[in-house]
Amino acid sequence: MKVCKVCGHQSERDSAFCSECGASLKEQTDESTNREEIKFPKRKSQKNKMFIVFTLAVVLIIFLFTGYQMLSKKYSEEVVIDQFITALTQKDKQTLKTLIIPTDSRININEESLNALFALIDKEPSLIEDIKDSLHNDGLGNQPFYLRENGKHFGIFTNYVIDTPGYFIKVSSTGDNTTIHLNNSEIGVLDTAKDTKEFGPFLTGLYSIKGLSGENKDEVTINLAGSRTETAVVLKTGNAETEEVQKTIVKEVIREVTPEYSYYILPHSDYTYLTYSDIAGLTKSELRLARNEIFARHGYIFNSKDLQNYFERQSWYSPNPNFNGNLSSLEKQNIEFIKSYE
Repeated sequence: MKVCKVCGHQSERDSAFCSECGASLKEQTDESTNREEIKFPKRKSQKNKMFIVFTLAVVLIIFLFTGYQMLSKKYSEEVVIDQFITALTQKDKQTLKTLIIPTDSRININEESLNALFALIDKEPSLIEDIKDSLHNDGLGNQPFYLRENGKHFGIFTNYVIDTPGYFIKVSSTGDNTTIHLNNSEIGVLDTAKDTKEFGPFLTGLYSIKGLSGENKDEVTINLAGSRTETAVVLKTGNAETEEVQKTIVKEVIREVTPEYSYYILPHSDYTYLTYSDIAGLTKSELRLARNEIFARHGYIFNSKDLQNYFERQSWYSPNPNFNGNLSSLEKQNIEFIKSYE
């Protein structure tokens, strides 16, 4: 049976016209078929669009993931270490100036300091491998360089740089009006034989300290490296009589005052995360001193009498009543680490 869409009357299947209203049943059938044919291409077109969008999304995800992996590797710790070691080996000053970014802005990474570094490496070639091993093991050992995070690349990838603690030189002389030269540059004057001045910080390296007092001069070559960040130098720029008097005075002074020391139990605990190998072999009392050493660097004034006496004997300790106890996250972690073994 065919149903007329005009009047709703049912006619025979082979009827061409509605027996009730006379409307053409064939035209109605053709029109219905055309509608179905129109709907089908539309559904097919929508499916094609969804497929294209999905394909583009997959390609974009793969592109972003691949790019992330490549950039992550490019800015990784391993790559920075390899670049640094290669630059040291090839004496590439330009690259080293880019990679070495000291926290202490007073440390100059320039031609003179890099020449001193290369002179040290020429004297001790094995130092490069020692530095490499140290960097790969979070700065373990007594090496003068360590990795430090310094912001982000594109706000995503950690920017790693090479840092150094810096080295200081305490210079005294047996003569008056002694001009002090570091390598080829004048760095200061000691007015009298009683004067002692501290110079620095300097990049690790092999340095020549020269003192000129009138016609007298003395030159000492010093190696600034390892965990000892302070080196004392006495320049013999006075005559023999002056030197003998100076020795006598020093002996008398030593008998009258409490001796001072320049000694750190853990010299790198303020700029490198500690590991077990750093504290292995330390006694419980030494661990306590090492932990409080972190506070003492900031001038913390101790209530405990034994700690107060100990740190007051350290030449580097300078009491600071304004210190509010704020420490870096690295220092806090090192304190907790040491406490866990006390």
